[in-house]
Amino acid sequence: MSAPRPMESEYLARAEAALTKAVGSRKCASSFERRLQILEAASARFGGFDLETFHRSFNIATDRSAAELMELAAPVASEIGRSAIHPALALSALAREALHERDRKSTGAYHTDFRLAARLAELAAPKLTHVSKVIDPACGAGILLAALTYAVCGMDRAKAAHWLAHNVCAADLSANSLRATVLSLASFTDDVSVLKTMRKRWYCGDSLMADRKVWTAMSPQGFDAVVGNPPWEKVKLSRHEFLKSSGTQRHYGSKILNLDEERFSEKRDEVADYSRRLLARYPDLGSGEPDMYIAFTDLFFDLCKEQGVVSVLVPGGLIRSQGTKTIREKIFNASQSISLSIIDNKARFFSIDTRFKFLAMALVKAGSRKEKREPIHLFHERGTPTGLVTTGSAVIGRAALAAVRPDLSLPEVRSVAEWKLYSKIAEAGDPWNEPSSDWDPKFCREVDMTKERPKFRARGSKGALPLIEGRMVQSHRFGVKGHLSGSGRSARWEAYPIGCSRLSPQFSILSSDIPRSNRQRVNELRVGFCDIAGQTNERSLMAAMIPPGVACGNKVPTILFRADHSEDRLLVWLSIANSFVFDWMLRRVLTTTVNYFLLQSVPMPRIAKDGLPWKRLVSAAGELRELDVAGSNRAVYDRVAQIKAEIDAEIAVAYGLNLRDLELLLQDFPILDRGQVALPGESRSTITRDSVLTAMAKRTGNRSTNWSRRANEARALGAVAYVPSELAVGSEDFVETGGNGSLSHG
Repeated sequence: MSAPRPMESEYLARAEAALTKAVGSRKCASSFERRLQILEAASARFGGFDLETFHRSFNIATDRSAAELMELAAPVASEIGRSAIHPALALSALAREALHERDRKSTGAYHTDFRLAARLAELAAPKLTHVSKVIDPACGAGILLAALTYAVCGMDRAKAAHWLAHNVCAADLSANSLRATVLSLASFTDDVSVLKTMRKRWYCGDSLMADRKVWTAMSPQGFDAVVGNPPWEKVKLSRHEFLKSSGTQRHYGSKILNLDEERFSEKRDEVADYSRRLLARYPDLGSGEPDMYIAFTDLFFDLCKEQGVVSVLVPGGLIRSQGTKTIREKIFNASQSISLSIIDNKARFFSIDTRFKFLAMALVKAGSRKEKREPIHLFHERGTPTGLVTTGSAVIGRAALAAVRPDLSLPEVRSVAEWKLYSKIAEAGDPWNEPSSDWDPKFCREVDMTKERPKFRARGSKGALPLIEGRMVQSHRFGVKGHLSGSGRSARWEAYPIGCSRLSPQFSILSSDIPRSNRQRVNELRVGFCDIAGQTNERSLMAAMIPPGVACGNKVPTILFRADHSEDRLLVWLSIANSFVFDWMLRRVLTTTVNYFLLQSVPMPRIAKDGLPWKRLVSAAGELRELDVAGSNRAVYDRVAQIKAEIDAEIAVAYGLNLRDLELLLQDFPILDRGQVALPGESRSTITRDSVLTAMAKRTGNRSTNWSRRANEARALGAVAYVPSELAVGSEDFVETGGNGSLSHG
């Protein structure tokens, strides 16, 4: 999937074109210098300062007069004025150093979109005045400081001049970035001496390794506000990343060619040394490969004074990852108030996957006294062409959070009702990742699809085991897709209808080529799940029984239970894991991968072994296995749907839910039943929801017949519940073809 073009670049396209024309055709290092000079002239047009005085004050050597530069900058300033972006923020965006993919990977830098800059400023500004001390320790081209200046000082030039001269501080590794920050902030004033005084306080260097004296020289008592968008990458170097940083065009997993091993070894040692120094300085990073943003978050909080505000952009992992537990607990426990906005990239803030989630976080640092800690305010925000809008919110008490998430990881609930439902399910369940648990799972990635790739053989190779890939597993189904031809991104796969699952893999592997520790495991019956998922998919968790005699690739982790490997236990786990309730809970903490930590954070319902609910689930899941090879016809589809609805109702009851709870929960699955016939007057089918609620009403003795009426009417029109959209067919599409159970689509 190619990265989207940031929306900001579209707003500034005309200004960029004017700037490119003004710079001229030169393609060398001096072209960026000319670019900065023209942008400084554009800033002078907005701020009103004398450009020649500016050049002398900052020792900028030019080959054109100030008057010529001002003339060249006129069309640039004109186009900036016509854009939807404040001039100071537009100047910052245009003054950024070009960030190629190889640079982004090594630095972890993602330029801050103007809308996000305005949002962070909005979060911080209520605590500030023009005499407050502020800093961005990873300022880049200064867009956050520009947004904060406008939010605090508005159009008051006297306030802006005082603010800039005495209170605005910045730090960055790049001298060019600091210069860009100056020119963006210069648009707020006509006094060059203000800018010169401001710049004298700033620091050019590695903020994470800076001596404490650097910060005390700027503000001895600490800062009233710290803003930032720190680097988001880990401190590590792989061969893949090294080659990309050298300009090599390649995909992850492709064969390593033409690697300068000596240079790679030197660079890797440099990165390892920096990693060790970071870990020594920031113990909350834990161990292993440190995340840059965690170290910066620690620094931000340290620089902030008591009752000051930290307003930053960080990845969503801060509120959910196991590796961020220590820093999360530290800053949450030491914050008087916490505001967290969950945002995805669908509005093209960054040139990264649109599903990527990140946070706009504002913390007010608590004082030394035992002040009351306020509840956590959690928002869901969606980007618009010019800003952000809130689409959901919840207030989460800290004690209540600690009761259901002891590590203070935050579930992504969108309302008070969802938070109550999450708490209800969590309190009704038990952890299943402890040795004392009846479950106590043992996870395994049996075959690494990248590392072991040279050992793969064509399917059907004599003595080799079929190799199972993630696309071959769905809810209660094993062998749902078969390989037709090709490999990699050009591979063609066939989807098999319900009732027609069969094994047709792309690869096989010899038992002797499987890692020694996993060879016995591939001969056991176990459960497996597809670990590629998402909160907005039709279903987030899809698990199936994995038979003996096959090996699973790393995208299909398998599970055995230490205390009890019985088939009954595996069938009960499958029933729970594939249920809507478990899926809904997982969606609250999921990004794009189902890792073990997140999976085990969802509690298991209290179902006594060999009790009546246990036996019902064993029987139901067992029948689903049989039906999946029984041939494809309407009777099979209807029976599968009925059994799955009964399982979902049984699990919901086990978690202590009622009909209203389940109705709320099912709202989180809006793309179910695509391709199914909708009821008259309705835009989409809800046959699965109606079937689940019908089963729930029956299971709980509820007399409501509305859901069953809707389900019956939908079935009469040909709709079938629980059918993935890629297999969507109606009753008129079933044509049985002999005894092989295949299905043709009319």
